[in-house]
Amino acid sequence: MKSKQYDLVIVGGGPAGLASAIFAARNGHRAVVLERLNSPGKKLLATGGGHCNLTNTLPLEDFARNFGKQWRFTMPAFQDFSPQALRDFFSNLGVKTESPDGFHVFPVSNKASDVLNAMFSECKKNGVEILSGNPVKQLIAENGKIKGVVTDMGEIKADKVIIACGGRSYPALGSDGSGYRLAKFAGHQIIEPVPALVELHCSEKWPGACAGIALKNIRIGVHPPKRTAEFSKGDFLFTHSGISGPAALNISGTVSELLRQNGSAEIFVDFFPEKSASVWMNDFDLWQRKDGKKQVLKIISEHLPRRLAEIFCSESGCENTEASRLSRESREKLSSMLSSCRLKIKGTAGFDKAMVTRGGVSLREINPQTMESRIVKGLYFAGEIIDIDGPCGGFNLQWAFSSGHLAGK
Repeated sequence: MKSKQYDLVIVGGGPAGLASAIFAARNGHRAVVLERLNSPGKKLLATGGGHCNLTNTLPLEDFARNFGKQWRFTMPAFQDFSPQALRDFFSNLGVKTESPDGFHVFPVSNKASDVLNAMFSECKKNGVEILSGNPVKQLIAENGKIKGVVTDMGEIKADKVIIACGGRSYPALGSDGSGYRLAKFAGHQIIEPVPALVELHCSEKWPGACAGIALKNIRIGVHPPKRTAEFSKGDFLFTHSGISGPAALNISGTVSELLRQNGSAEIFVDFFPEKSASVWMNDFDLWQRKDGKKQVLKIISEHLPRRLAEIFCSESGCENTEASRLSRESREKLSSMLSSCRLKIKGTAGFDKAMVTRGGVSLREINPQTMESRIVKGLYFAGEIIDIDGPCGGFNLQWAFSSGHLAGK
């Protein structure tokens, strides 16, 4: 392949890369998308279980604040291309959206493929060229300015390059971390990546015995609590290896960081966030007076699934105990498990199962107003490759589209 000239090269054919290409091409730039896999958008097809949770209905600043300490960096991109603007964009492409629960936003068809196909059509309409199976090996830069890229098929010249090839999550779907190498070549610092939105594996055996049990409105936090309020609330699921569900997934990035730093981590699970341990102790006193002949297990089973209640009573030494005979030690243990159940985390399901990556290109070296590198002129970043990650609920996909829109402009 002979050297070809474009205005813009986009590395990566995911939502951030395709959005970059569309908005750049709409502004009259000749753009090419280089995708290392045999077809772009594979990770997009897997989002939301194939239903594609595009965004959500939170007010803009509340939306941005869900990105934690990096939220201010995200604001220019979200102000430039808000959740409502994203919905309008897809509506104009023939993909109507809805929010069945008043929070999560999905295409009405519930098909991620409709979202991807609409973006492909818009790329074609605006003259964007997509070259699949064409990984980028190296950036070409001279005197602090980008000049193009090197691929297996040869050099591609361009005065602008956007790196939008994701982090390390789900490498089989395209995010293999190769973008970090390109960013390092340009002189950028990489904040060490760890898996986020990923299942947590417990040292204790009993959670595995509860596999399949799902609970709602659970609160989880790291222990001991950190200054940056690291806890999350939401649905919760026991798995054969540990815990999952949004409440666990949303704190998994922080837990992954602790695992990297310390080799282990501890969390607490509050199964009843509205009730403290002291309130449970008062309840136990009441049970002893009013339901003294009742088995503690039977009472706890009125509050928790039977299997989980059995384990809690067993762990507290009161599996065959009447309420009137519940010892002080068992009451304290049981109240602690109900309100602040400690779990030791020994690992995660890893990047192969992680929905997103925490870490990536340092924010200090990117201009949030344009997504341009502060080190190499003409080099831009978009999406998951940047050290930005949010919780479940459409946050990360919105970031991909918004940062891609800003970089593409």
